[in-house]
Amino acid sequence: MNTLIPTWKHFIQIGLQEDSIAFDWTARSVRSAKRKKATLIAKQNGIWAAETGLSALKLVSQEMGMPIEISTQIKDGEALTPGLKICEWSGEAESLLVFERTFINLASYTSGIATQTDQLVQKVKSVNLKHTPRVVPTRKTLPGYRDLAIQSAIIGGAHPHRFNLSGGLLIKENHIAAAGGISQAIKAARATAPHLLKIEIEVRSITELKIALLEGAEVIMLDNFTPDQIKDAIRQKPTHGTLYEVSGGINLTNIESYVIEGVDVLSLGSITHSVKAIDLSLLMNEVK
Repeated sequence: MNTLIPTWKHFIQIGLQEDSIAFDWTARSVRSAKRKKATLIAKQNGIWAAETGLSALKLVSQEMGMPIEISTQIKDGEALTPGLKICEWSGEAESLLVFERTFINLASYTSGIATQTDQLVQKVKSVNLKHTPRVVPTRKTLPGYRDLAIQSAIIGGAHPHRFNLSGGLLIKENHIAAAGGISQAIKAARATAPHLLKIEIEVRSITELKIALLEGAEVIMLDNFTPDQIKDAIRQKPTHGTLYEVSGGINLTNIESYVIEGVDVLSLGSITHSVKAIDLSLLMNEVK
């Protein structure tokens, strides 16, 4: 079983609840209509990231006594083009209408993340480096949506960062301020954290970088460094054992300038917090 089916079911059910489908007078008005089929169509280029959602939709419809059958050939990660028939739904007219908007909203969101991620990854790959940095999303997601958002980014070609606060040790500027400095923050983290977690710390200058390296941080986030500052930081990088993550101000228009030999990770909050949904449409016609 796909482990994200329960998550998809949860959000489909929330959407249906918000729509008060029990009193959908418009859908009720076509209850006497013949059995119908409808086709989900892409209206723009993109990357599909809602295969699991279709499985969840079918289960929810069955549990509600409003079953719809779904047939599709497209898989997560495959390209969408304008006019592409993604899948076909069949069932009672009321059922198709009730589920339409909730599913499209979710599928447009997840596919939008996958699409933007794919665009970023392709730009990174276009720079011919010996060691291509990973593109990763961050924790900048709406509460509750993180699993869907991160999975969609992975479908688009990204790698995951930490999923939650327990999944990694990342010392940021407020932690540093609370601890009293970079050295104190790293020492406190090393004394507190499980031994399997690497220590990552955010630095904002070459001076802070040198302190973090001296204290043995395993991962260093170069926060809002310019490409020239990144190159300077790389000259300070040990030969082995330290990863450099670059973050801050990276987007589709400038990401190539941050693809520099010696950078291991490019992290972008915009992958999940600035999503442009993919345009999808469900068109109904009668089963012959």
